[in-house]
Amino acid sequence: MSTLASIVFALAGIHVGAQRVLPVGHSPAWSPNAERIAYSSSGNLWVADADGTHRALLERGAANPDWAPSGRRLAFSRNGWIWTVRADGNDERRLARGNDPAWSPHGQKIAYDDGGEIYSINWFGGRRHKLAPGTEPAYAPDGRLAFVRDDEIVVGGKEVARGDQPTWAPDSTRLAYVYGGMIYVSGRAVTRGTQPDWRPAQRVRQLLPDLVQRPPTDLVVAGHPGLWLLGFTSLVDNVGLGPLIIVGVRPPGQKRMDATQHVLLANGKWTTYPDVGLLRYTNSQPHYHWHLMRYDSYELHSLTGKLLIRDRKAGFCLADHYGIAPGNWPDRHPRFLGNCQAYNPEAKRVVEGTSLGYTDRYPAFFAGQNDNITGLVGGVYDLVHRVNSNMSLHELRYENDAASVRIRLSWQDGTPTVNVLRRCPGKAVC
Repeated sequence: MSTLASIVFALAGIHVGAQRVLPVGHSPAWSPNAERIAYSSSGNLWVADADGTHRALLERGAANPDWAPSGRRLAFSRNGWIWTVRADGNDERRLARGNDPAWSPHGQKIAYDDGGEIYSINWFGGRRHKLAPGTEPAYAPDGRLAFVRDDEIVVGGKEVARGDQPTWAPDSTRLAYVYGGMIYVSGRAVTRGTQPDWRPAQRVRQLLPDLVQRPPTDLVVAGHPGLWLLGFTSLVDNVGLGPLIIVGVRPPGQKRMDATQHVLLANGKWTTYPDVGLLRYTNSQPHYHWHLMRYDSYELHSLTGKLLIRDRKAGFCLADHYGIAPGNWPDRHPRFLGNCQAYNPEAKRVVEGTSLGYTDRYPAFFAGQNDNITGLVGGVYDLVHRVNSNMSLHELRYENDAASVRIRLSWQDGTPTVNVLRRCPGKAVC
């Protein structure tokens, strides 16, 4: 791959090498697996696939994004402060005054500039530490820090080039930077543009799943005075690059299984991620099999975002029996047609999952497919469904893990009714 093809940069939009992949935007930043680009546009933080598709708004009023080495979190600046947020848009945290955040290669600290000084702070907060006079810090994969001082790029106390906006190559041996509207690498001009970011080293591509939560459907109220339940259907599609594969193994003497995620690679081999969850045997009609816990959650929020009700869903038996995802999938075929070790509470191992182009569907009132609305006052609320809420499962994208509907709850003579006001795919706040 040429030097230019390895760089994403801003030039009347976002370019990857010679190709313009996004018509607008600036401050592009590669995700650690080189599958996605974070960028700023119209004062907001967006994410997109490397070819410009699957664009999604992640944060409003945000700029200068930088990915954590894990790919699960981003740092950004907003109104003169450094913030971080999960890659699904949740758990926003304000850290310190400053701009131009740069995540350290070990993932524990963020460098940034404030008032002409470079500081470092733990990503989860704490005291900040002054590093050096300068601006625009950039960490190399080997841990060295480049920054700008008096229009010179400084590394290890030495001025190495005239310019600004430094970014390191994956091998830590070269710097791209900007001078006079041109991007330079090792003293050689490679293209017009600004704000370069070097593509991370690409190993064999992981064919990750992408779990897309659909908005809840088939809302229905059932019950009696003293116990009223709002039921709904939940649907989660896999529209990624490969299957979601969960292998549960029960340690000796334990009642639950530890879950490992197996990810197919483009070369036909596999990689694994341990400790992605737990599986529990469910002994409750009509469920008598092993469930992956905390796969999907159902919440009722006020319009101010306050969590009012959270479900008590037992878990999911992941399989390809239940439905197919929207769209045309020429190679769609089911591979998970088992029963999750039904009627076998002593099982030592189970394999579950969702093939590419298939859907996990659970109907209303089916093993916890409901929220208890007893005593909830009439009004307007957001019913939010969220898959992979703790981000323990590895996915291609996370910002589409939640969807919602806005509902109006009314009471008449002690009996509730619910009307859907609007549906909001891909949004936790409808």
